[in-house]
Amino acid sequence: MSTKQVFSSTVFYLSIIAVTALSFLSVWSDLTETVGKGGSVVYFFELFLGLSLFKKLVVLFAALPYVSSFCSDWKYQYIKPVVIRTGVKKYIWSKIFTCFLSGLLTVFCGLLLFFFILSLKMPIFPSEHIESITGPPFSPLIDGNFPILYLILKGFIFSMAAALWAVVGLTVSAFIPSHFVAIATPVIASYVLEEFTSIFPKWLNLYLLTRSANVLNQGPFVSFLYFCTIFLLFAALAGFLFDYQVRRRIRNEVV
Repeated sequence: MSTKQVFSSTVFYLSIIAVTALSFLSVWSDLTETVGKGGSVVYFFELFLGLSLFKKLVVLFAALPYVSSFCSDWKYQYIKPVVIRTGVKKYIWSKIFTCFLSGLLTVFCGLLLFFFILSLKMPIFPSEHIESITGPPFSPLIDGNFPILYLILKGFIFSMAAALWAVVGLTVSAFIPSHFVAIATPVIASYVLEEFTSIFPKWLNLYLLTRSANVLNQGPFVSFLYFCTIFLLFAALAGFLFDYQVRRRIRNEVV
């Protein structure tokens, strides 16, 4: 399935809506008590980021549009004519790119829709005590010309993390070509690897990076570039493992 096919598929758009719905579900009890009495978009987004269970379910929806595509290619042997037509390298890395991009856009678009709907009922930022809700490295953006960048950049980093786990699911599917394994792996891997990297320095702690924590003590844009670089590097590492295993399968099974 090509990038164009992903973005024209119903599953992609349903997954975006599911991310938005899940975001609302995660904060619903607080939301129903707060609407009309205060609250802000930033407050509810920060609340959502602190809820581990719901964050993991978002990863599941990030994976749905594309993570099991290799399983289908292998099971029904679509891989043979595609590889003959496009070549092994192009086939493999187009899979990785599409998986990452679809996961990223699924979550990011879902969060933007969440922000937009909330903004119809409440202010984006609280009128007071904002420092108790927000923090570095992105909090200086609130006092700049485009304060909305605070939400956009934090949402984008969270989406990058979800995209990474989608690629990890794709990689595992090359070793175990099962649709269930492919879809479940991103959720499991995100939990296990976030726990594992908690023993690393904070600038490699995936849990802190996913939440855009102030791990560098640098400004917002340096931190943003660092977060993106780390998630891209981890995704590339998973991509190389996918490349290795797919090539092994093709050498053994495809004439």
